[in-house]
This record gives sequence, structure tokens and C-alpha cells, in this order.
Amino acid sequence: MPSDEWHGVHWHASVGSTWDGERTAAAVLRSPWQVAEWLDRQTRQHVHHREVVAIAERVWVTIGDEDDLEHLRQENFRIASRGDSIHTDVYAESARHVLHVEAVTDAQCTHGDAPH
Repeated sequence: MPSDEWHGVHWHASVGSTWDGERTAAAVLRSPWQVAEWLDRQTRQHVHHREVVAIAERVWVTIGDEDDLEHLRQENFRIASRGDSIHTDVYAESARHVLHVEAVTDAQCTHGDAPH
């Protein structure tokens, strides 16, 4: 269930190749839907579609198909609606892309892009 705890928060979004290090915001996102949509676009751009075994269920599942991407989009929306950050990686065929969506309050924002 989505929350409304995100009010007073915005997100700085970036793509990198590592988890740490300096990052420059590629986008400033102002709502949980913008967070979910940005992550969805980045994931679709980079994901390598493949099948993997879900050990707990003992079945093969497809990563990157429409059902998987829609599930991720809804989950990212729920996380952002709590005002939380999201850091995840997406594996392409030959590279890994780390997606960072960092939640910041207006008081924490050092980029001068806090909503007025």
C-alpha cells in the first residue's frame, strides 16, 4: 500500500558503474511516480533479458519480461512513497549499471534544486 510519507522529500537520480564514489544527479524527481518511471526507463534501457532459477520456488523465472518490470515499477513506487532512497543494479549483456535514487529533504539538498 502506498504511503504519503514522501512529502517534503525529493530525489536525486543517477546512473553509475559502481556503488560508491561521487555521483552527479542526472535527474531531480519530485514524486514517487517520477521515481518509479525513471527507474523503469533506466531498467528497460539496460536490462539483459534472461531466465534464472528461483530456488525457493524451484522454477525458472524470466528477468526483464513485462511482468517482472511491472512488479519492479510498483515496488519502486511503494518504496519511494515512504520517502526512501533506492539503490539497485541492472545487468546488461556486457556491463552492470548501478541506479541511484537518493531521497533528500529540502534542508539536506546541497544542489539548490529543492522545491520552493
